[in-house]
Amino acid sequence: MLSLIKHSLSMIIKPQTIDNLLNKTKKEQFDSKMVYVDSIITLQDLVSRQNHCYKLSIPSDICTMSRSLSIFSPLGSELIGRKVGDEIHIREDNGKLCWLKIISVEKSSTCNS
Repeated sequence: MLSLIKHSLSMIIKPQTIDNLLNKTKKEQFDSKMVYVDSIITLQDLVSRQNHCYKLSIPSDICTMSRSLSIFSPLGSELIGRKVGDEIHIREDNGKLCWLKIISVEKSSTCNS
């Protein structure tokens, strides 16, 4: 069953991220500082030093009025399984390379940005 889930998710999310999440699930060791679906994540742009807050959501829960981020977006899929302090390098649609750092992860329903 896990291999079927892993294969299905590998079409969207990086294989090492899937392995990380499945290994955590097997061990039942969820970290409160790790990014999961419905997490509120504060990211710092390491160039501009500006902070940005997002709620990581499944597509059906995304609200256009909030700072929701789909788990299937390039940034969203990169964040899953990451922890506070991790740095992320991601290329935007326009080709610009962004350097981001995870500042905080919360399980709250509000986002202060």
